[in-house]
Amino acid sequence: MQYVASVADPKYIPEAEEAGADTIELRLDLFPRTLSAKQKSIIRRCTLPLIITVRSRQEGGTFRGTPDDWWALVSPWLSNATLVDVEQDFSMLVPFIQDAGSEIIASFHSGRMLLGGELGAVASRLRAYGMPKVVVRPESPVDVLTLCWFTQRAEKPVITSIIGSKYRYARVMLPLFGSEMAFAYAGEATAEGQFPVREMRQMLDALME
Repeated sequence: MQYVASVADPKYIPEAEEAGADTIELRLDLFPRTLSAKQKSIIRRCTLPLIITVRSRQEGGTFRGTPDDWWALVSPWLSNATLVDVEQDFSMLVPFIQDAGSEIIASFHSGRMLLGGELGAVASRLRAYGMPKVVVRPESPVDVLTLCWFTQRAEKPVITSIIGSKYRYARVMLPLFGSEMAFAYAGEATAEGQFPVREMRQMLDALME
């Protein structure tokens, strides 16, 4: 299991490294429009694996654009990327990403809870082009248990997480049931309900002792 620190600005990368992140997610859709020489230098000096993410508005981010627009944002970063997060609407670009040597996180974010059968169907569809990342919004404690059950039984590797702050404890629970990555943040949260990466690591380390 990897601790991922999501950052909205490269200036937070040193904080993420110091806090114990295993991997850094660069949320390009939240980045400043123009990066300074210092910000670019911080990225170049980072020794941790990088996930490149452009999250669309319909899946909880800020990006609004066509697949060509998405590619224009992502392609300059491929030489830095260990992994690229790809929503299904942009999956036609996966061969080009793989040709550049990056692996794929195939992601799906829903503003509602999915039933057990729906969770499996979504994960199977995503696995056709990458490692599935299934993120939903629980509406009850039973939904949290359903997501844990799905995570435990799903083909691995798989990533699961939640949207929202009401059941944010699920972010800590899901890695205990087999989620490949625990997403947190450094600097400022990139999604509602996230924990700082240091806090996430402390909680999970304590629970897994």
